[in-house]
Amino acid sequence: MRRTSAGLASLLLVPALALLTACATSSAGGTIPEPAPDTPEAAQVEASTAPAEPRYAATATIIQQPGEEPQACFGAVLTSLPPQCGGPVVVGLDWADVPDAETVSDVTWGTGWVVGVYDADDFTFTLTEPVREDPPDGMQPPDPRGDLPGALDALCKDPWRGGDESAPSPNEMPLHERAAQLPGFITTYVSDGSTHLNVLLTRGSDVEAAHASLREVWPGWLCVGTLEHDGPSQTESFDAMEALGAALDQAGHQGVLGSGANATRGTFSIQVILADDATRALVEDALAPWYSPEQIVISSTLTPVL
Repeated sequence: MRRTSAGLASLLLVPALALLTACATSSAGGTIPEPAPDTPEAAQVEASTAPAEPRYAATATIIQQPGEEPQACFGAVLTSLPPQCGGPVVVGLDWADVPDAETVSDVTWGTGWVVGVYDADDFTFTLTEPVREDPPDGMQPPDPRGDLPGALDALCKDPWRGGDESAPSPNEMPLHERAAQLPGFITTYVSDGSTHLNVLLTRGSDVEAAHASLREVWPGWLCVGTLEHDGPSQTESFDAMEALGAALDQAGHQGVLGSGANATRGTFSIQVILADDATRALVEDALAPWYSPEQIVISSTLTPVL
């Protein structure tokens, strides 16, 4: 059948009206259709609304071994020449931005403030600005976990009770050996920096029995006392450190810089690159049989930048 020009015009009129209607809706009502999924426009909208990753800052020694990527050392550095240390891979580094950078035996290193995004899973630190000599503006102070009080003071007021002040300085080894066998033994320490020996036991231990036992081998200056709060014995603190190490290994956690028990305070301290919620939960769960959350001191090297 032959189409007339009028019939062709009517076929073209429908899409034309639809286009005019869409334009009228956009201009009159102010409604602009959202971009279709999987288009560049949609990706831009999603990127603009996604929350920014938190940025952190810290001082670090940056080191690069031959044939390897640079690393940020947030912990201890072995002061050899060249130095030796390790840490997360630094992404986006330009050695020209490190003012004290030097190279010895094909190893390049330098120090400075790094600002960027830390990825614990990939163990990387991506710089968001060049390495700098001074701390960045907008640094948020870290949130320290308050430690329990307890200086290295004498544990008693009569350290010569049952002893002999006129006796020559005896060998300390028998005292330490006997103390380590006492029920509830935590540690021995000196409160004057040299000769005033104190023996610390867990709360509830029999101080008088311990004192009498030690006097059998030690006539010198001696104080025996207990923690004022709950805390593990020396053996238990060793068990706690072993359990924490196993938990960190199982989780593949690489951000621990150091840890240990503070025997005189009944606390456990751990230094990490970033003390995020996941790290806190991991540490507190591993140490729960021996330490309460209030007795665990977690220090973060990375500080948030506002």
